[in-house]
Amino acid sequence: MLRLLFLLMGGPALRASWPWLLLTGLLCIAASAGIVLDMLDHSTLLIPLCLLGIFLSVEGLMQAWRARVVASGGWRAKLKALSLIVLGAMMLAAPQVKGLSLAWLFAIAFIFDGGFRIISCSLMRCRRWQYKLAIGGAEWLFSLLIVSDWPLPHRVTIPLGFAVLLLGWAFSLLQMAWQIRALPPNTSVAALPLFTRKGLRRPHGFDYLHPPYAGEPVSTPLTIYIWTPLGSGNVAGRRPWFDRWVAAIDHRGQVSTGHTALEMGDSLYVSLYPVEDMTCNLSGFLRMLHAREENDVAGFHQRSFAREVKTWCLPDKRLSLRRYNQQALSHYWARHGQDCRYNLTSRNCSTSVMQALDVATEGLLGTHGYEALLNPDFWLLSLIRSRAEGMTWTPGLVMDYVSVLNRVLESETRKNGTVAEVIFAHRSPGAK
Repeated sequence: MLRLLFLLMGGPALRASWPWLLLTGLLCIAASAGIVLDMLDHSTLLIPLCLLGIFLSVEGLMQAWRARVVASGGWRAKLKALSLIVLGAMMLAAPQVKGLSLAWLFAIAFIFDGGFRIISCSLMRCRRWQYKLAIGGAEWLFSLLIVSDWPLPHRVTIPLGFAVLLLGWAFSLLQMAWQIRALPPNTSVAALPLFTRKGLRRPHGFDYLHPPYAGEPVSTPLTIYIWTPLGSGNVAGRRPWFDRWVAAIDHRGQVSTGHTALEMGDSLYVSLYPVEDMTCNLSGFLRMLHAREENDVAGFHQRSFAREVKTWCLPDKRLSLRRYNQQALSHYWARHGQDCRYNLTSRNCSTSVMQALDVATEGLLGTHGYEALLNPDFWLLSLIRSRAEGMTWTPGLVMDYVSVLNRVLESETRKNGTVAEVIFAHRSPGAK
């Protein structure tokens, strides 16, 4: 979540606010100590749950007021507002009830998150996969400690978990404050260690000139094209989760992962393919998921969207951004656009598009980025990104990410006149 926030704020805004990051890190340390002291006195989650309940309730009331006054979003906006208010009320009531059901809720959340980490790391064998596998195992162990009430009762285990989480945030913020002070001008924040030490493989593509976002609209929109896996035609059966976010299996048993491309007028088109077709059955597909460099193959970039449509088909979805850092994206592509190595997991069409999109959207929120923390869509955006970075970017995840990103930009930048636009094109039944 912090990395996404810092990316959308950009280097200039972060450099101007590094003292606030330092102060926030110190406050996180104080809050962690407060949770431990509260636990020793009451053995409850009184402080964190009350703060979370207040935050959700206030956000729900704001959403309800916005839905009533602005008359936008219809029943979905009202339902989201009601859900936030009810959830906030439950959080405020939780300290006064026995916490067994809440403990089980935390345990289930850790089981699912740890299971996701273990499965994704085992399949992809990415950089530092043993470390990430250990984190997943630690989450399972923590959930077991919660439900077993051994060696400490869950009334103690859960607050300690919150305290440790806050300490982790505190150290990250303190490190970021120190690193941001030393960040050279015209350098992407993605070059900071907080970004580069994570990911599926060693970082690349940061040695380019990244001027600050000027805040002015450009004449050429940035367009993202999505060919979904389900557009492959005759799909054998339906696997809703797998088909939506990973791949689809056709009637011949072949795997279709879909495709993602990005276009900036006639000057830039990001559409990475392997030179040799990697179509295979499911067992072969799983064997190719390893993300490390030794599994890279030769690739190429399609010349243009018109050529891609002519040789293939129309995309299922089209999304467009009217404001982005055109100059930074041009510098990035001039420096790294000739790197055509392809890896099914860590350097595929979607990861190439997302790296270019990160370059283009860095700094869009500027100093207004902190206000995004009050927007539930920002937390959803962070969840989508964390899942994609823990697994890999796919056409379905890129489509979800860009759609929610547009909602965040629309919501947070009405105050300073920035507008983002989403365009949905028709669905092509013959998409590959």
